[in-house]
Amino acid sequence: MMNVKLIFLAICIGLAFPSYSKPLSNQLWPALDIEDPQLTRNTVMRQCQRSLKYAPKELEAWCEKAYKMGAWEALLYIGYHTGDGSRYVNEVKRRAAKKEHIAIRKLAWLNYNGIFIETNLAEAARLYDIFLAQESDTSGFMLRSIHYNLAKIYTTLEDWPRVIEHSQYVIDQSVGDGSDALAKDLKAKALSKLSN
Repeated sequence: MMNVKLIFLAICIGLAFPSYSKPLSNQLWPALDIEDPQLTRNTVMRQCQRSLKYAPKELEAWCEKAYKMGAWEALLYIGYHTGDGSRYVNEVKRRAAKKEHIAIRKLAWLNYNGIFIETNLAEAARLYDIFLAQESDTSGFMLRSIHYNLAKIYTTLEDWPRVIEHSQYVIDQSVGDGSDALAKDLKAKALSKLSN
């Protein structure tokens, strides 16, 4: 009797919410024609991103199309897929040399995390500092993240005054979500090192 009720409930839910009757894979990977001239750059880039997980065999085609449409971030997904991020690194370096704001931040991130290139904390710090010195409409979350990364970098480099400066920014810009707790730890460590 219980199974009959569950089956009836499942049928009712299926009828009440017909959009859920599509397989989840179709919702996450919509069947789009890559040759459709109506596709926008955003749609193509979304397919590029999703293909990494849902259709890896189609990734290079979608990401190359996104790149040709001006979405240079598509090269990152090709790099993840193939294991060779040299095109992405070269593109980011080229754009950073032209002082493109986002490219400078991306190149700092690559150096900080050692993605596709050797980790270079001094270079990451230099690039993050350049990024912060430029006027931009960067979100508060991104700014806190960059200042926190700088505090961690300067902790590794044992530049204690810079650790205090960047961790204090994170503390001052706290949004009450506890994200400042790690910055407080870094600041306390820096203060302790300076007092020794």
